[in-house]
Amino acid sequence: MIIQLRRSPLIAAVIVAANLFAIGQSAKKSAIDERNVRAEMQFLAGDALQGRGSGTQFERIAAEYIGSQFMQSGLEPAGENGSDGRPTFVQTVTINRNSFAGNPSVKVGGSSFEHGKEMVVMRANSGAATGPLQKFAQGEKPKDGAAVFVRPKQEDDPRAVMQSLQSLLSSGASIVMVEETPQWRANWANLAGRRIGFTGGAAKPAIMVILSLETAAVVEKMENGTKVEFGGTLAPVQTSLTWNAIGKLPGSDKRLASEVVVLSSHLDHLGVRENNPGADKIFNGADDDASGSVAVMELARVLASGKRPMRTVYFVCFGSEEAGGYGSNYFADNLPFPKEKFVANLQFEMIGRPDAKVKPGELWLTGYERSNLGPELAKRGARLVQDPHPEENFFQRSDNYTLARRGIVAHTVSSFGLHTDYHRASDELKTIDFVHMTRSIDSMVKPVKWLLNSNFRPAWVPGKQP
Repeated sequence: MIIQLRRSPLIAAVIVAANLFAIGQSAKKSAIDERNVRAEMQFLAGDALQGRGSGTQFERIAAEYIGSQFMQSGLEPAGENGSDGRPTFVQTVTINRNSFAGNPSVKVGGSSFEHGKEMVVMRANSGAATGPLQKFAQGEKPKDGAAVFVRPKQEDDPRAVMQSLQSLLSSGASIVMVEETPQWRANWANLAGRRIGFTGGAAKPAIMVILSLETAAVVEKMENGTKVEFGGTLAPVQTSLTWNAIGKLPGSDKRLASEVVVLSSHLDHLGVRENNPGADKIFNGADDDASGSVAVMELARVLASGKRPMRTVYFVCFGSEEAGGYGSNYFADNLPFPKEKFVANLQFEMIGRPDAKVKPGELWLTGYERSNLGPELAKRGARLVQDPHPEENFFQRSDNYTLARRGIVAHTVSSFGLHTDYHRASDELKTIDFVHMTRSIDSMVKPVKWLLNSNFRPAWVPGKQP
């Protein structure tokens, strides 16, 4: 027997409400599929790619793979022509690298100090530099072209000291000499064994050296203004390659299509280190920066699948960031569009794990306070907040800074919580929080769409441009 029940108004209302809720839940479905995120991460950060070492064939494989994903998503190629004469999604960058035939030296007055003995060179972008000695005092600014001497507190964190030294070079010093700390002394043999190399074409010399305690004591006794010289005999130039993966989605608006937003990451990591303690020698770089490269690939997939944005967007995964930013420097020096049409750059770096210093689901933007880009994206739903680690100076530590120094409003999106797997073999897939990573990429879709479909052009806050 079938009993037919009359549906009451209350029941009907409940059913309608349930259906509307279901429709709403379906509409809110994530634009980013975790399965895609996992699949791409497993390839880029798996052992088969041997850590995607800068300038290695494994870095090239990573670039070709990302390029193939760009093609599959429907982007247009923006790389070099292939053997068939057609444009590809990969850009090959030639690096002409200089090095010293022997150990370079620093001369201060009548004293000379050799790399590997009395001092070690941490950074060099030129084969020679000179400047007057400036014994640095807290609160001072370096004189233009000076050779600044710094004595940090022995207990200071070397990372914080290194960032402060970098800021001195950025502010005009040509040479920075710093007294060793116990942490640097413990790693002296490794630092001394490094082959010092550099590429030509730097706008000005920027040399950074660590002095032994005994050498620092000698320099401390010398007068301000004493001539300081850095240099050595150069070896023949060596040529190597790196690779960028690059695709574009042309804008649809007649007026705004000429304007460009660049979404970027770096695709390389540290490769294989045979001297790494323990059995694991592969530095997989899952968080740094396979996670950022997957973000770029997934944003390309979403943006290319819907209505074409009004502005043009380039998707670029740079090579050899870890070796000195060679891929991004080449891109910045050879823009495929007029510089005045460059609206903004968002770099994605280390978003594979949440940062306990911000609220769940939040990402942070390096240099948030430097421009109005972050606040405007936040108004449109981006869960972006100010970088909670200002002492780390992250704004200057990724490819965005290469573009920012050229006047482009460029920032990095991240959720790096200073985990101890950074630049270690333990930065592996098993450490990735895929739920967080998927939600993080998804949270940027609508704000990026707004940026691509608006008239808004970000600007630096007065006095905050690099």
